[in-house]
Amino acid sequence: MNIVAIAACASSMVVLPAHGMQGASGQPVPQLLAPTTGAAPRLVSAPAANSSPGSALVALAPITETAVLSAPVPTISPTWGYRVAVIGSQVFATGPERAMSIGSFGQICTWDRAPDGAWKANLKLSQLSDSMPGDYGFQRLERGGPFLFTAVNRNGLGTSLRVLTPRDGQVKEVATVALPAGADIATFGSWFASDGATLAVSATDMRFNLGAASADRERDPKTFIYSNRQGVWNLDGFVRAPSAANGVPTEAMWFGASLDVDGDVLAIGRPATIPPRQSETMPISGSARVHVYRRMSGQWMPEAEILGASVTDMKCFGLSVVVEGDLLIVRGMDPDDLQAPSRVWLFARIGGTWTLRQELVPQTGIVPGRAYGFAMASSKGHIVLGDTSARGADELGDATPGMALVFEERDGQWINTKRLMPAAPCAQRSFGNDVAADWPIVVVGRSKNTNLGLEPGGAYVFDLAGDGQAVSPRPQ
Repeated sequence: MNIVAIAACASSMVVLPAHGMQGASGQPVPQLLAPTTGAAPRLVSAPAANSSPGSALVALAPITETAVLSAPVPTISPTWGYRVAVIGSQVFATGPERAMSIGSFGQICTWDRAPDGAWKANLKLSQLSDSMPGDYGFQRLERGGPFLFTAVNRNGLGTSLRVLTPRDGQVKEVATVALPAGADIATFGSWFASDGATLAVSATDMRFNLGAASADRERDPKTFIYSNRQGVWNLDGFVRAPSAANGVPTEAMWFGASLDVDGDVLAIGRPATIPPRQSETMPISGSARVHVYRRMSGQWMPEAEILGASVTDMKCFGLSVVVEGDLLIVRGMDPDDLQAPSRVWLFARIGGTWTLRQELVPQTGIVPGRAYGFAMASSKGHIVLGDTSARGADELGDATPGMALVFEERDGQWINTKRLMPAAPCAQRSFGNDVAADWPIVVVGRSKNTNLGLEPGGAYVFDLAGDGQAVSPRPQ
């Protein structure tokens, strides 16, 4: 057996007891190796960028969609089209769905691009199987290499992840990933990410409306690591936030509120809190930071802790993370100031050290909002940030749809080079809720909206191979 162990520094030992624990394949999980010693390197950061948008002029003319994709048949979910994904010449869309009966539920539409450039929808929508009444699916639809991943919340019994693969114009379930029954955690699956070979799943308790029970949240949650070995997803172990150097227990309630994995790099967001709903004040836990782990000789080792205080005083630094190669994108926001826009920073691994490159700031005349970076994607040297609340100085009226902004590196600086906006009708403040990219294709979700006649919803597709078609002013 090829034992893949996960370890960390001495203060963040990673252990899975062999008794009773099984991986997704049903085989016992191997006992992990003893941890190594040594403190994780600390980030040496540069000053944050101080440029700011806001002008009567707009530096970027909008680029409108190449195609609007709609389901060929009626859809069930009232928000169908809220989630999208793209793999090469295939686009996928779905929407949150609650099972009403035993059996299959939810709908995923697949579009294939024909040689003439037209997008063809499969007439039969794919569905998930083995649901029970009350199960909730399709909170997210994430690409991981050649696979798609989504989740089914098992009606208070934790979450199972479904591994999907495109086949014959449809999406087929090929695996279910869950903790074994003896080690079930109600919050398992709160966030997940994969590159097709490795799957990271957090168990952070991000549930709302817990009342007095909110104070009893897990203070030291784990992020579980699975590996794909010949089509079977095996549980290798977990990582947790390192303890302080003096051995004081970690205060890391929100460790795993966001995460992403690419090859041998795993980034885990650990904001000090997450944005509350109006009905609840979310507690503060420790200090905001992002943990970066690297796989070395089969073991996941802490590589850096990016301290939020070195960049910003936002308590929600690390609320979202995306990693691609030696680039790391981190979003932060202020949960206490409803008017303050979110901010996004770009870090790079240079000479073995993670360093702040710059803040990603929209072009002149584009004012970001609180949803700036709510959806983020990175593909082949391009970064896409969705913002349902962004506004351009050239937009008239109050019914702004939102936008998606593309950043590219030019002469050593990452600059906003494209502004994507819809020409076809879109619900107010909904464009940019979800973005996906497999460059040069960028896909933005188009949520179903019965009141506006947006039936059945779907996806906006932008083919940016030729930098798209700029349209100015934006079609009203």
